[in-house]
Amino acid sequence: MLDERTIREQIQFYSRRAYDRRLVGGTGGNFSARLNPEQMLITASGVSLGDTSVDNLIIVNIIDHNWEPVGDLRPSKEFLFHADILRLRPDVGAVLHGHPLHATAYAVNKRDIPMVTDAAFKQPPMPRVPFAPSGSEALRSNVVHAIEANPGCKALLLEEHGTLALGGDIVAAYNVADLTEELATIAYLAEIMKEIAMR
Repeated sequence: MLDERTIREQIQFYSRRAYDRRLVGGTGGNFSARLNPEQMLITASGVSLGDTSVDNLIIVNIIDHNWEPVGDLRPSKEFLFHADILRLRPDVGAVLHGHPLHATAYAVNKRDIPMVTDAAFKQPPMPRVPFAPSGSEALRSNVVHAIEANPGCKALLLEEHGTLALGGDIVAAYNVADLTEELATIAYLAEIMKEIAMR
């Protein structure tokens, strides 16, 4: 397992990269990574992923959900389902929640992303999570149910909200998020092109 400093540096780098890639905007989204068997690091509430630093990450206990304050900063309001995922899925080392444009558009319309490319055909099922307000106990419960019902999933669509990407480590979680948006973008463009051709 990587040391804490390296994990902090990777979260900083890939959080900023996710922001630059428009996988998230404003102060939305959150990124977590397993620190050790009982703790995770997660981005802070109200802080843009583009402004993530090694010093503004919050340590949260995955088991009892206690967290260590960093100045006035609090963990992302979604920290509970991040902790749940890491507890339920020992194979997952990091979770990225974002609002990428095309994947989220499918989620808003409560549609699965059409799997239309070779890369898409190779992906495990991508479950949709029923809508509940962000940060709510209902959303947490919905995410847990989806994780338990789809033990091998790497990406989930949060209806009317965004995406969740799961990886064995920080790099893998980022790559899943990036690939999910690529698949959604290609599917969207293919649909538009088909509609134009049929006019």
